[in-house]
Amino acid sequence: MKRFINLASLTAVFALILLACGAPAQPGASGQPEGDQVPVTGDATPTAEAGPLQTVDLAGPPMELGSKYVYVDGTVLIAVPGGPFIMGQNFPDNPQREIVVSDFWIYSTEVTNQQYALCVQTGECSPPDPKNSPTYGDYHFINFPVTGVTHTQAVEYCTFVKGRLPSEAEWEKTARGPEGNIFPWGDNSPACVLLNSVACRNRTSFINQYQDGQSYYEAWDMAGNVREWVADWYSPLYNVENPVADPLGPELGEKRSVRGSSYKDKTANQSILAQRLSLDPEANQEDLGFRCIVEDPTQFAPWCETLAYAGTGPYGAEANCTPEVKCNSVSITQSPLCNRQTYTPYTIVSVNLGDTPPDAWTYDVPGCSAIPGEQTAVKDKFTCLPGDVGPASAQGSCVDTVSCASACPPHYNKVGDSCIWDGSGTSGTECLPGATYDPLTQCCSASPGSGVNFGLCPAGTFPLDGACVPNPNAIVDSVVQAVNFIGCSPPEIPGDDPGDDDTPNSCPVPVDPGCSYPFGWDGQCGCVCIKPGFC
Repeated sequence: MKRFINLASLTAVFALILLACGAPAQPGASGQPEGDQVPVTGDATPTAEAGPLQTVDLAGPPMELGSKYVYVDGTVLIAVPGGPFIMGQNFPDNPQREIVVSDFWIYSTEVTNQQYALCVQTGECSPPDPKNSPTYGDYHFINFPVTGVTHTQAVEYCTFVKGRLPSEAEWEKTARGPEGNIFPWGDNSPACVLLNSVACRNRTSFINQYQDGQSYYEAWDMAGNVREWVADWYSPLYNVENPVADPLGPELGEKRSVRGSSYKDKTANQSILAQRLSLDPEANQEDLGFRCIVEDPTQFAPWCETLAYAGTGPYGAEANCTPEVKCNSVSITQSPLCNRQTYTPYTIVSVNLGDTPPDAWTYDVPGCSAIPGEQTAVKDKFTCLPGDVGPASAQGSCVDTVSCASACPPHYNKVGDSCIWDGSGTSGTECLPGATYDPLTQCCSASPGSGVNFGLCPAGTFPLDGACVPNPNAIVDSVVQAVNFIGCSPPEIPGDDPGDDDTPNSCPVPVDPGCSYPFGWDGQCGCVCIKPGFC
């Protein structure tokens, strides 16, 4: 069955979560608040006379093992506390030694197609190389890592979110942990449940697919899926003798360092985290992406409204509840026919629902008439005549069969399927390009007419009925077809002379649909023989 979901549909979904900032909606409300109301904490109803909010300066999320924070582009940042770690593993260009790095926050996942597309949409980034980014621009792959980007493009994106590329030391500590694991998950040999290599998929994969392969700090895909640009110029002997803390790499060089393995790698040795690679910074590859480091997770002001999480992100109400999403399917069949009494073409259009439950679906066959007695919960039939007939369309639905309880991030109250800011938060006043900071309400909303739409489900999750779910198959099925008709005209009588009025070209009385030439309808009893020139 052909599936139709394009980026325009995605934009429409994301536009819903960028309503202009104002008062929090009352329970059950879905529209934008009116007037100059401002959000307040608790259940009190804000009024137009309410004074400006007093920003609550917070220390931000704690810098400790396991600490997470949903960042402005939807990624989940993870904390990597400062201190020494084992870097290298007796490779000529990366011998084993102890290196000290300071605290930092790093993306738990590689930057996705969806996140990078936002930067392109705002004009802050240039599109990836289409030859090496086969999944970019396709809704089905929004949570796959972006590829086909140069080192310069990776820097541009990290700058867009007020971040930077990690140094080699920071990347390796994130991947190996303080004790210098050989692989992200430890020292056991790679397997297809741990990473995406050529023996497993031989193409890029969903960024949150390999949970068992997470690193000590809970970073995903530090081995497998795609390699990653880092900040350093490559030098085989940099910081080997008398190593310094927080190494930033050589000041100059010809190639930039690349770390990690990819879905193209064939052997376990290629996934050893201490291996180092290098590449021309203006080159790009179909198995090369990146992730960013952020110095201050709280520098951005909160969005005025976001979606509720459903047991998947760091704020899921049920930490051990993983939604299981099931989607139904829809189809359209057509039977073009000819009315043999009036010689008028018509088409029977059937819309069908499969793979139920879920049972929710919508369909439309504009300009056509429903056939009485042919409507059921899983199908409907229509008669379509030539004329002002629009395309037939049907759309299915998805449902979380586990029904995990949803929750909101800190400083948001859950109202329906949305999270409404409660007025507290950080002292940050930054907003992404295309969004505006309102000093009265102290949150970011879409600039009027900017056209910038942004999904606030954390990276690696999908929006579904106001919640964010992890299932990459939670894609609503839809189909659209033009209604087709066949030619329909009276048959000519063999041997008839078109110029002879005494020998008509066709039967002058209606033809019974059950008859075929040389039989016709006698108007009373049924089918009779019709001889040329006689009726």
